[in-house]
Amino acid sequence: MKPGWKKVWTGLLVCCLLLGSFGGPAAPAAAADEYDTLRIKWESLLTGEPGYNTADPDIAAQISAVTGAARTHWNTMNKTAGRTALWSDLADWSQSATITASYSRLKSMAAAYGTTGSELEGDAGLAADIVSALDWMYANAYNETKSETGNWWDWEIGTPLLLGDIMVLVYDRLSEAQKSNYIKAIDKFCPDPAKRTITPAITETGANRLDKALINALRGTVGKSSAKLAQGRDAMSQTFLYVSDGDGFYRDGSFVQHNDVAYTGSYGLVMLGDLAKLLYLLQGSSWSVTDANLANVYNWVEEAYRPLVYQGAMMDMVRGRAISRSESEDHTAGRSAAVSIVRLAQGAPQDKALAFRRIAKSWMQADRTFANYYAGLAIYDIVRMKALVADTALAPAAPLAKSHMFAGMDRYVHHGSGFAFGLSLFSSRISAFEYINGENSKGWYTGAGMTFLYNGDQAQYAGNYWPTVNMMRLPGTTTDGYAPALPVNSKHYLGTKSWAGGSSLSDAYGSAGMELSMSAVTGSTLQGKKSWFVFGDRIAALGAGISASDGRRVETVIENRKLASGTAALTVNGTAKPASATWSEAITGVRWAHLAGPAADSGIGYYFPSASTVQGQREQRTGSWNGINSGQSSAAVTNTFASLAVDHGVNPTAGSYAYVLLPNRDAAAVSAFAASPTVQVLSNTAAVQAVRDTAAKAVGANFWNDAAAAVNVDGAPWITSDKKASVTTVEAGKELSIAVSDPTQANTGEIRIEIGRSAAGVISADPLVTVTRLSPTVQLTVKPGGTLGRSLRVKLSLPGVIGSAADAYVRDGSYAGTNYGADGSLAVKLDAAGYQRQSYLRFDLASVTAPVTSAKLRLVPAQTGMAGMTNEAHLVSDTAWGESTLTWNSRPADGALIGSWTVPAAGSPLEIDVTGQVNAALSAGGKLSIRLSAPANSGADGYVNYASKEYGTAPSRPQLLIVP
Repeated sequence: MKPGWKKVWTGLLVCCLLLGSFGGPAAPAAAADEYDTLRIKWESLLTGEPGYNTADPDIAAQISAVTGAARTHWNTMNKTAGRTALWSDLADWSQSATITASYSRLKSMAAAYGTTGSELEGDAGLAADIVSALDWMYANAYNETKSETGNWWDWEIGTPLLLGDIMVLVYDRLSEAQKSNYIKAIDKFCPDPAKRTITPAITETGANRLDKALINALRGTVGKSSAKLAQGRDAMSQTFLYVSDGDGFYRDGSFVQHNDVAYTGSYGLVMLGDLAKLLYLLQGSSWSVTDANLANVYNWVEEAYRPLVYQGAMMDMVRGRAISRSESEDHTAGRSAAVSIVRLAQGAPQDKALAFRRIAKSWMQADRTFANYYAGLAIYDIVRMKALVADTALAPAAPLAKSHMFAGMDRYVHHGSGFAFGLSLFSSRISAFEYINGENSKGWYTGAGMTFLYNGDQAQYAGNYWPTVNMMRLPGTTTDGYAPALPVNSKHYLGTKSWAGGSSLSDAYGSAGMELSMSAVTGSTLQGKKSWFVFGDRIAALGAGISASDGRRVETVIENRKLASGTAALTVNGTAKPASATWSEAITGVRWAHLAGPAADSGIGYYFPSASTVQGQREQRTGSWNGINSGQSSAAVTNTFASLAVDHGVNPTAGSYAYVLLPNRDAAAVSAFAASPTVQVLSNTAAVQAVRDTAAKAVGANFWNDAAAAVNVDGAPWITSDKKASVTTVEAGKELSIAVSDPTQANTGEIRIEIGRSAAGVISADPLVTVTRLSPTVQLTVKPGGTLGRSLRVKLSLPGVIGSAADAYVRDGSYAGTNYGADGSLAVKLDAAGYQRQSYLRFDLASVTAPVTSAKLRLVPAQTGMAGMTNEAHLVSDTAWGESTLTWNSRPADGALIGSWTVPAAGSPLEIDVTGQVNAALSAGGKLSIRLSAPANSGADGYVNYASKEYGTAPSRPQLLIVP
């Protein structure tokens, strides 16, 4: 059947499939059985479905491109009888890539032969030369008698994938003997999708397994083998499962290939594409995928892929060595994801299909980097993607709001308003980078804490970023600028430290960190503790314990950004810095800086909590893709970069840094933030790093040791942990949310967490978290074993808080007429005459609705003279005493005993139940008055000074905690 007729028969066959039977008139001879149906269906994927508009300018351009590539290869192909290669530049048969490249050119020619609208469609001469070339390749390069040399991938995946497509495209030009020959070659090198043919002990996983599943499914299609189609289908099932180590998808959305490399944006894209292709081919046939775990695949679009795409760009931090390929920059990879997701939508459940199309549409509409988004896409995809954009009833997905730690691959991502932030880490589980076959030869620091900031500058990581950026000075990294001349091929550059990960909450807040040690990567002694805390559009970065002893200068690179305009304004403390490409300056006393971007939504601010000395630099850098990938062009490319860095000096012993990234603010807004910052560094040591954001009422803390440590807020303990952990807390309204993780993924016991305030109840809690106490502080027991670094979350309801309206202490003897209402303490002591002290508190209950479920008086001892003392509280009926006039002589009489307690250590809060007294007061004037006293004389040291409402640390002041 001629290729043009194929389009007609495809439509008829698809209609038959949709009707669910082949009843009625007999199918055409070329589709005499279901195998032919699948083959023609696959040909439509390769060359376009019937009825597309050849006059559409984008389709016409693609037809022209397909035709032009085919003509070039056809014209340059050696067609002589004694040829030793098909193309003169592909004649080195000691290189396995020569085989794959030769079949790739033949596929290009076959595509033009089968494309409606191409000048070469159905060209008999072209078909004859393609088939002749296939016979030559079978006889000389790729047949069942050959043995694998070079790269196994060419023999087992690259070549048979292409050969299967070619056989579909020129199927009716092949004799049965030719089909049999080519199939024998495929069967020799890819007999089982689950196994590595050259090394049968290796079980194929992830993208490699699906590539082989597709090879077998196509081999079953052209060879009319139900067993091979079933083999391809069944091999898919293993990839549907979540994994807990090694290759595959993790429940947190991570995707790993090659055992320890974050690869969602490269091998993960191959996997997504293969899944979409296989499901397109098989669904609706006798070999449909019925595995219930197929539902996982549809979940991965939201869990694994969408968070790693920003405005159409697939984040480079999950693309491994693919970042060194000029033909596959971030937006190209993102477009590939969009195409595969739209393909996947065709067979997905209705709700998932709608979500997938909305996501793809949002990426397409947001992406401004393509002169023509459709250029280079297959005709099949051009038709679908254009229809997606044209569908006015289909709303694009809203911008993502998400803060998430991909603990399975040591990556963190945060999507804020108008920007996204990515963080690339490594550990004893995840490799710092990957170098294979000459690709990514300078990737040493790409996983060592590199930060990625995506905003309106969509071309930041495109436009020759990787061959021109200083790969020893990547943003976010602490570096000594050293690496060996060349990595070891295929080596796993795992770290020696396990602490890498973090915790996140509410899609807007998160903490992440990494214990840095470059000893197993570059061989350097450089090490330190690095943390990042994200609060909406404020990203705080801390470093502590930075040390090295190799005689090299160490620095932390705050920024090293490619400039769309080499003269983009850099402002420091309000002063514009020179725009010269050779500018360098050590700037002292820096509190803030701003780097302008190419658009209003692409400027970045930098705030320094403490005045810092910052090394600023602007430089023009020239490199080549060949400099980072031996298979790429040596042509020179140039970009201009601006960088900011903290210099730790040579051989630092305890270096540190602290700065805050402020995306999408102009210089005036950054200056205003620096004048009134909401971000406060609570601790920056090698034991604990913690930051607070007052605007978000959020705190993030990373605990680096298995030893009890506390983070203070306003002078009082807020988060205490007894083990290595990452903790994030956020207070919103009447709720307190807490996230805890074990970034080491090694703790099989417990983590005990204490939060320095009371809670009224548990709204929700992860099953692995036990709330052991709600008051006077919250205590949690967390069991992280088997969680693989996942954030374990708790949400607590908070009581209403009423501060004391008046409080004062009084003293007898010569001080009996003195007022202490303005003092920061509420003193209590029973001693000889002249040394006694009592304290009074009054609360206004006007805001409380009667009756209450619970009410507790919360006090914090600021000072204690000794341990083991008892204090007590009595109800005071007089609620009219004045704070500024109360004295021992004028003190009101006390009434019934409310309760007594053993005084805790200074700084430790206590709570007294006053529910009955509050409810009674609500019925009688709405005021509650209480006296604090000591029932026994404990001697000269028997005193307690509770914090009053004038006390300097707000959380320690008296509070009435109300649960309605």
